[in-house]
Amino acid sequence: MADTPTSSEFWSLCDLLRDVEATVTVDGWRWEWLGSTGIRYPLPPPGARGDETFVAALRAAAEKDRLGDASERKTFAALIAEYRGHSAYKDLSDLTKRDYDTHLRKIEERWGEAPVVEIRSPDVQRAIDSFQHAPTVARYFRAVLSRLIKFGIPRGYSEHNVAKSTEKVEHEANPHEPWPDWAFEMFLEHARPSLHLPVLSAFYTGQRSIDVIPMLRPAGGEISLIARKTGKKVWRPVHSEYADIITRLAPGDSAALHLREDGQPWTLAGYRTAWQREMTSVNAKGQPTTASPAKKAAMARIRDAGLVFHGLRKNAVNTLLEVGCTEAEVSAIVEMSEQMVRHYAKDVNKRILSRSGTAKMETGWSETRKRLFGKALDKPITA
Repeated sequence: MADTPTSSEFWSLCDLLRDVEATVTVDGWRWEWLGSTGIRYPLPPPGARGDETFVAALRAAAEKDRLGDASERKTFAALIAEYRGHSAYKDLSDLTKRDYDTHLRKIEERWGEAPVVEIRSPDVQRAIDSFQHAPTVARYFRAVLSRLIKFGIPRGYSEHNVAKSTEKVEHEANPHEPWPDWAFEMFLEHARPSLHLPVLSAFYTGQRSIDVIPMLRPAGGEISLIARKTGKKVWRPVHSEYADIITRLAPGDSAALHLREDGQPWTLAGYRTAWQREMTSVNAKGQPTTASPAKKAAMARIRDAGLVFHGLRKNAVNTLLEVGCTEAEVSAIVEMSEQMVRHYAKDVNKRILSRSGTAKMETGWSETRKRLFGKALDKPITA
């Protein structure tokens, strides 16, 4: 058996092997697997050292037994099983698979035994409307369902995509607020020291917390990582001031960049727990900490302003745009779609246009002022 006893695949295979039967025939051995439905599924003979072909046939038999006649009836359960076995699903990043799985389970719970062709647009619309209290969930559910049905059309599950005929969920994502200068000042003055560098790394690299916390020490003057959400490689040259900050806050030669006070690397879960305790001034037992009143007030102000770690990503985007980076450049640096960069850039663009307009007004103000006010403003203005 290829898997190890520490893996779930090992034990699931053990369960299947218990129902494998071998019978002597005039031609040798006949191998079968007895499913819970009472159906016997023929298997190829296993190899002397274990055979991938045998194991694959055994797992396929178990899946077929689980689905019953779902494959023949072209149900959603069968479609989801086929989709999960295809590269269209397998090539997704782990984070995207996790999000897709959430909605695939919802789809199977609702329509698992129903043939895909029998589901109509009104059925889909009712399902989408059931999530109207959570527009983001409704929007993602519709997108995953549409992708699934589209996958099934050329495979005979349906003739058209009924999800396409439903209403689009009108919901504009509200990006987290960027941190104002006072928040940086308060956090760096009062927060636990080992929480500082990850915050600054998020600002200087523009990456998500899932990529920032396990970040490795820069090599060759750049940060290099695989973005866990997209699965794409990201290169980020290290800003000179950021390099100096790393030297001061993370001396030594540890491969991991972000360390706790005991020198051990932060885990994402550990950092998030420590963050929550800092913001709420509550310890592991749920009791108030002995933090100073100034620290409690500072953390409360940051918390009450709705500022979170992900907002630092918007700080990074805004800063890059304000210094003149193109949307394509920002997209490459922070691993974000140009469409999302444009969404984040709305406030920045307004400020840039306002400054530009004001500068033009200043340039031509002498003539404009003369034309508008004549000599009226030359006289002292009194209340």
